[in-house]
Amino acid sequence: MTNKSSSELVIRRLYQITQSHHQGFEQQLSELLKMGLERFELDIGILSNIEGDNYLVEHCVTPDDVSLKSGDCFDFGESYCNITCKAKGPISIEHMGKDDKYASHPAYKAFGLESYIGIPLRLNGQLYGTLNFSSPKPYTRHFKEVDIDALQLMASWIEVELIRREQEQQLKALNEELRQLADFDSLTEIPNRRGMRKTLQKDINRLSRVKGQGTLALIDIDNFKQLNDAYGHQTGDQALAEVAKVINSGLRDYDLVARFGGEEFLLWLPDTQESGCQKVSRRIMNDIGQIKLTNNPITVSIGSCSFDFKAMLHHSSRSLNIDKIIDDAISIADNALYDAKAQGRNRLITTEHQF
Repeated sequence: MTNKSSSELVIRRLYQITQSHHQGFEQQLSELLKMGLERFELDIGILSNIEGDNYLVEHCVTPDDVSLKSGDCFDFGESYCNITCKAKGPISIEHMGKDDKYASHPAYKAFGLESYIGIPLRLNGQLYGTLNFSSPKPYTRHFKEVDIDALQLMASWIEVELIRREQEQQLKALNEELRQLADFDSLTEIPNRRGMRKTLQKDINRLSRVKGQGTLALIDIDNFKQLNDAYGHQTGDQALAEVAKVINSGLRDYDLVARFGGEEFLLWLPDTQESGCQKVSRRIMNDIGQIKLTNNPITVSIGSCSFDFKAMLHHSSRSLNIDKIIDDAISIADNALYDAKAQGRNRLITTEHQF
């Protein structure tokens, strides 16, 4: 087989493997290692990751009688890849035991591998590891330039794919950060109005279908302007964060507290009647009173709207407007909160409503 036809076969096979995205990276890499073993007529194929003095086997293809697996870790200085990385390029050795330079290398004494071909892998200019193939048997022919070309083609795809996967993870992390920014309040680290709305829409839609019940409450820090004026905005921010933490600490996994705006919080208690809301609200008021930021205890006023769908008319033509239900419940709770403020603050006013 000519060098040209050999290279064409490598390129064609590599193209087939790298375009099989549906198989996933692990399977693609396994096929690539198998292709290398066939191409070089060797027994062991490895993608390694090197960090400091540690040589980690990330992926490997080996015969059944070779006890090597992904996750195995070795001393980098005692590996053939140490030679490859120092050379900063491809290395090929047909018969290690007969090589004056490498016969005394610790890797040869430790593993007894006679033939080896490998290349360093780099990500963003930094050493990542190596792609290498080896065998305990001497290589019966000389590695040729076309073999190095094939190795470099395989290494190039791996480097590009590793960078792509790294960028994909970074993008996922960035998207999650953007989601947090979009749906959460940065000061209190609880949902903002946008995040709150998503939860309420989902939960109230569920309650409407099962004829369930729930309670929505608005919690407002009393005399918050005076607190800011007396202690400064930094203390005011600390108070907001502490109040959010106190409210959130005693809730069930499926309850919700969100920052509604300014010094006001929204509390959502699905599957909870008015009596349950009163119990939770009293505990919250007591716990907030224990916050040690100001000379006088911090107090809150709470207005709530408890509602259920049991009395909803069973007309098939009736469709519920979930957003209107949310707005109505908030309005009712807000009126109750206004009454709590008007009656002297530091108190709870509860109401009931049916949809």
